[in-house]
Amino acid sequence: MAIEYQTVPRMYERLQVMIRQRKGTGFRRAVADTTLQPRNPFEPSTKRRPKIGLALAAGLVLVVAAIFVFFSFHHGR
Repeated sequence: MAIEYQTVPRMYERLQVMIRQRKGTGFRRAVADTTLQPRNPFEPSTKRRPKIGLALAAGLVLVVAAIFVFFSFHHGR
């Protein structure tokens, strides 16, 4: 029985296949879990809503940006 050594490209390919097969991993999943409310296990088809703190922060950023744009284009008339 001979030892079969793995090359770097072959190991990388195997790693990519393993990651793609696991749906619970990945950057998209991590961002969704961070920004959205937890999934309801009894109603998996319902949409996940954004977390309250994130929604408030995004609204505040939009209001500040709108004020900035208004005063940037307002010429003191």
